[in-house]
Amino acid sequence: MRMNTFKSALSSPSDSLISNLAVAILFLATHLGRPAQNLDIRSEICATRGNPTSAVSTRDGRFVFVSVTNVDQPDFPGPDSAAGSRTDAVSGIEVFRRDVATHKLSPVGFVKTGSTGANGLVLLPQERTLAIGVGDEGVAFLDVRDLEHGKGTPRFAHQTAGAGTFDVVATPDGKYVFSSNEYGIVSGQRGSVGVISTGIDQKGRARSPHTLGQIPAGDVVPSLAISPDGSRLYVASELIPQSQSFAIAGSNNPVLSKNDRVQKQGSPARPNGYISVVDVQRAIAIKPDAILARVAAGCSPVRIVEAADASRLYVSARGDNSILEFDPHRLENDPEHSLLHSFASGGTAPVGMRLFMSDRYLAVANSNRFAEGNGNLAIHKLEGNPDPEPHRISAGGFPRNLSLSADGSTLYLTNYKSRTLQALELNH
Repeated sequence: MRMNTFKSALSSPSDSLISNLAVAILFLATHLGRPAQNLDIRSEICATRGNPTSAVSTRDGRFVFVSVTNVDQPDFPGPDSAAGSRTDAVSGIEVFRRDVATHKLSPVGFVKTGSTGANGLVLLPQERTLAIGVGDEGVAFLDVRDLEHGKGTPRFAHQTAGAGTFDVVATPDGKYVFSSNEYGIVSGQRGSVGVISTGIDQKGRARSPHTLGQIPAGDVVPSLAISPDGSRLYVASELIPQSQSFAIAGSNNPVLSKNDRVQKQGSPARPNGYISVVDVQRAIAIKPDAILARVAAGCSPVRIVEAADASRLYVSARGDNSILEFDPHRLENDPEHSLLHSFASGGTAPVGMRLFMSDRYLAVANSNRFAEGNGNLAIHKLEGNPDPEPHRISAGGFPRNLSLSADGSTLYLTNYKSRTLQALELNH
């Protein structure tokens, strides 16, 4: 079913902007087919002090925490794998307050993490602790009450040397955090999953976070997701290790297995990556059989999201400009036949994704990160088959990650290169 109406109006930023805040209001009215309804998206765009990677809002919607790197500094020109070797980078959490009546965002302050990077974010239960993937320093933990006042002192759970820790997720009880360590070498594999005990107390404060160990997970591990019931991890690995010694399902499926994809002009062709299914309890015990299945997942799988009812799992295959839809149960029990289908992402180099409106829609951040020009946000209607022509919304340079407010009313999109946070208010 195609989205068949589009209207937009753009208002210019106010001249009275303060504290580096830039606001643009974008109205998009989209009439969706069966069942007939209107979806209005109002977009507020505000500047960040550094390159933003992730954003997360408190349950009451009053605060938004944004991980930023290169704060008040120029962009880093080198590759991601070299970013951790810098000694002069300023990174941390930029805090915004959101007015519950007007929905306007205003900056509160910036809290340094003392790390070379600030990447993925997760709020632990009771929202007293924020965990952040902070590159080669591993995972940092900050007190939310301090952050709301623009201050904070991080506690660290370090990973392996040169870990390049990026994404973080937490178990539903907040007792454990798992990190995607992009580059740290574990058991000969350049990429791992870090397992951290948070030492969370009854008030939700991480008192004594410490690392239990790592699970080797391939070559370049940019992200991971945890199942709604907290029993499984899904881990994205961009490349199959050259010294592969384990079976990977889907190797005969041309949608999933390939070796001829070029993501950036002039770069060599790359083989496919894969996703892993990990048993959470075995991972906490650092057992060698924690990985239950591995399935090929196209060129550079970089983000994973699962439906709330565990019926579908989506993977953004950045190098293929596509989204892969898997059956989570088959991933573990019948991995060779776990792919349901794939569809075009609606742009170039898809990265972040988020399901919203009862998981009937999928928002995809098409980053266009290897070319000049901005990316876009594609909205796919998932009922039946995904729309052949998704609804596209203009984004900034390198739209990277997406998050959804607790009440499902607002999507937050980070535009990494253009240094902006885009808050998309959903009305229907």
